[in-house]
Amino acid sequence: MNAITGSIEASPQSDLDVIHSAPPGARFPDPLELDDRSDEIVVTTRRAIGRVALVATEVGMRFQREALPYDPMSWMLAPRRVFDGAAPVDACLDRDDCMRGVLIHGLGLGLDVDRVAIDTLMSSDDDDFEEHEFRHPYEGQFDGAGRSKRERTGRGTRLRLYTATIAETRDNVMTQAFHASVARNSGEIRARLAGRFGPDLADAADIRIGVHTASPLVVALVPGAVIEMIRQMDRDCGTVAARTFAVDIQQCIQA
Repeated sequence: MNAITGSIEASPQSDLDVIHSAPPGARFPDPLELDDRSDEIVVTTRRAIGRVALVATEVGMRFQREALPYDPMSWMLAPRRVFDGAAPVDACLDRDDCMRGVLIHGLGLGLDVDRVAIDTLMSSDDDDFEEHEFRHPYEGQFDGAGRSKRERTGRGTRLRLYTATIAETRDNVMTQAFHASVARNSGEIRARLAGRFGPDLADAADIRIGVHTASPLVVALVPGAVIEMIRQMDRDCGTVAARTFAVDIQQCIQA
């Protein structure tokens, strides 16, 4: 965040982040200063504020995960092509633009991608965007110890379906991967991932109970027919076939 005489300049930070220069009025008041009577009033809803917070969280996590040398606050305040020139902090109040923002950073795409590419991805998978899953994949699942309540109950005795996603860029290679298998706990899944993708990528994996079809990497990597097969296995975790069930999908992009 760059405080500039009472305002934050919404400007690009590098040639990799190709955007148009912000117009003279595209400055945001410094959030650390007191409110002023001249401040613009924005009428919105609590849900819309949550959308902006969700996208901002994805931006911060992505920049930290990929060690990007840019300021996530600047990304939120600068005009972006994917939002038709609007700043994410304004655009992502809208549900569709919120989804666009989450997809961009969940998939590790460019910092100023073209809207057509994102809309094509969204339109081809509209049926997979169930709002209750997209909004809070972990809602109500965790206790104070940070572990899933489902995992703590009967841990070590019950088989469950787990899925994992990986999005990492190392040595100019962007790796995106999806894994699904049945295990007794997430530790078993991480050990399998270490054997398949190496310990470094395994440590970066996002492991969840069940399959979350609104997760950006699931949308991008897993065909609908495979999703249905995984859901069926989730219902049949007690069968003999479940013990050897596994799905691995990986793509690598050379930068």
